[in-house]
Amino acid sequence: MLTGAGLSPFFWRVQPIGWLALGAIGFWIRSAAFANPTLALALTTTLDTLGFIGTSAAAVLHVRYAGGARRLYVLLAAVTACVMGAFLLGLLGTAIRDLFPMGASAIMPRSTFSLGFVYYLGVLCIWALAYYGFSAELDVRTERLSEAQARQKELEHLQRQVEPHLVLNTLHAIQAEIATRPARAQELAGQLADYLEYALDRHGNTLCSVQEEVAAVRNFVGIQTQRLGERFSCRYDVDAAALGKRLPHMTLPALVEHAVRQGQRAGDAPFHVQVQVWMRDSVLEIEVDNPGHLSGTFDPSRAGPVLDNLNQRLAQCYPERYSLTMEQQADRSVTRLSVHGEPSFV
Repeated sequence: MLTGAGLSPFFWRVQPIGWLALGAIGFWIRSAAFANPTLALALTTTLDTLGFIGTSAAAVLHVRYAGGARRLYVLLAAVTACVMGAFLLGLLGTAIRDLFPMGASAIMPRSTFSLGFVYYLGVLCIWALAYYGFSAELDVRTERLSEAQARQKELEHLQRQVEPHLVLNTLHAIQAEIATRPARAQELAGQLADYLEYALDRHGNTLCSVQEEVAAVRNFVGIQTQRLGERFSCRYDVDAAALGKRLPHMTLPALVEHAVRQGQRAGDAPFHVQVQVWMRDSVLEIEVDNPGHLSGTFDPSRAGPVLDNLNQRLAQCYPERYSLTMEQQADRSVTRLSVHGEPSFV
């Protein structure tokens, strides 16, 4: 019945169909009971239309205001609304009946407020039970779908975070260094092994400490230094208070990878990447800057698969509690990530 933004299209399809079916049945019963089709039509069109409007309004109010309320309060509000709605519809039905003559073959007494009250109380209670039943079922399905989507995003994350070119280029570099600089080849092989172990073998963990993330970045930078040579350098400024904070796996390497890609210069022009991590009260701040110029307004979804994937995972872990921005400062591009509090998705 519900979606993240409100009532689903399914509700608005079922709601009028249900009340039309109820109206058809009610018209037949009233025609037989009062022996006056005109009275039956007046009662059905007036009362069932109000019932449709009232239950639709109740559903909209439930979506808007009952999300964070306790279930007991919601239940009490639903019972109260059903009783009051049945009472008002019963009174209105009695007033309408007084305007019409009873048929000669009528089997109902003229004063039937109690019967109308009981009838609509039953209708409204059944509607409420059906609504909450479908809503609960849909909530379960939505939660399962969200979990499946989260697992899928994590799989995509693992598939994207280590490019084959990185591995192949590093292996070729190791091969070239073995004969002339075996110590450097051994160091490079160790960096690649450590980086791949961290990137791929997390045993289902989705959160890592800043200290682990910085270690992975150092291995990544070591590999890139071999490929780019002395023209590339990276400086770290990491607050010790931030080392124990947890982040989604491969957050910092993703930011640095994007910075290296964006900061590379043509030819042998040198370029420098700077990584800063610090705590501001309970907010973890990360800043990565590199040479480069923004082509327009920053949008993570259009900044390439690395930042797009990272932004989606951050939204899962820190809903409404993070910001990922990029701005131009002179001839350098600065990417900032701020996360508030602890991750809410593990």
